[in-house]
Amino acid sequence: MVKINSLLALAAIGTGALAHPTIKKIDRRFCSLEERSVFARDDLTSRAVIPKATTWNPPSNMVTALDQVWARTLQENPQGLQDKNWITDQLMANNGSINYCVRWNHNGKSTAAARAKTVTALQRNLQKWFDVLVGFEGFPLTKLNVKVVGYAVKNKNLLEGDTSGLDIYTTTDPDGVPECDVRCYRAAHLDGNLSQCPGGADSRYDISLWLDQSLEGKMGGFGYNWGQELGPDYFLNNIDSENIHILEHEMGHGFGLLDFYDWTPQGQTNFIMMAGSAMEVTEFDAWMLRDWYRKLKAVRGW
Repeated sequence: MVKINSLLALAAIGTGALAHPTIKKIDRRFCSLEERSVFARDDLTSRAVIPKATTWNPPSNMVTALDQVWARTLQENPQGLQDKNWITDQLMANNGSINYCVRWNHNGKSTAAARAKTVTALQRNLQKWFDVLVGFEGFPLTKLNVKVVGYAVKNKNLLEGDTSGLDIYTTTDPDGVPECDVRCYRAAHLDGNLSQCPGGADSRYDISLWLDQSLEGKMGGFGYNWGQELGPDYFLNNIDSENIHILEHEMGHGFGLLDFYDWTPQGQTNFIMMAGSAMEVTEFDAWMLRDWYRKLKAVRGW
């Protein structure tokens, strides 16, 4: 729901490997869904159908709006194309694979069943974004593979059941929030050198899911290319939903997409990046992401 700048300073991420990056959040903003009228699931007449696209040919009623969005993007994030850690960058670097580390900042127990469902939920919701790129402008990937490789917790006793195959961390950041090992974080090692990661390349994580008790009871969250931060109860109560719409919104920020709190692109009133106006990724969201991809492609030489 809310845009938040990178865990690492944007300039640092764009320059390459960092041995011990400064972990910080800047421009942290939380938005309640109460700021906009929320459409209940029953109010949507049908599930969004997003036509496939192979070239840049958005519907005529979206052209002006997309131009406006990109102009605003350059205004709000002028160095965005130099940031090398967007989810699209992660996908391209890993051939369609995304590794998550979960930051469990919660006093409740994490069960094995919930952990399995967490992987499924992340896959299902990120798939909504991934699918709109498949076949577009030479996007080379056709399969998305989401994996959770680690959990950061206050105490290992909070993890019930089998944890084999997971890296378990009990260290914290300066705010006291459980933190995954930065030595294994892709954005801190854009040169691909993970030799300092205790678990080696198998322990690499690209992005984080923060389940933070400070957000309990709040219909909103934070997101950027470092990951998504949500209330544990909200996420777990909606874990089986086809669309966890706050999660999908925050994932959109990870691709570089803006928030729309104080303005509306011409003719567009219902899309997931405009908090509370849609419950799932829409065609306008899709074209905003495709616009980002084609511009990244030109800069990256993909």
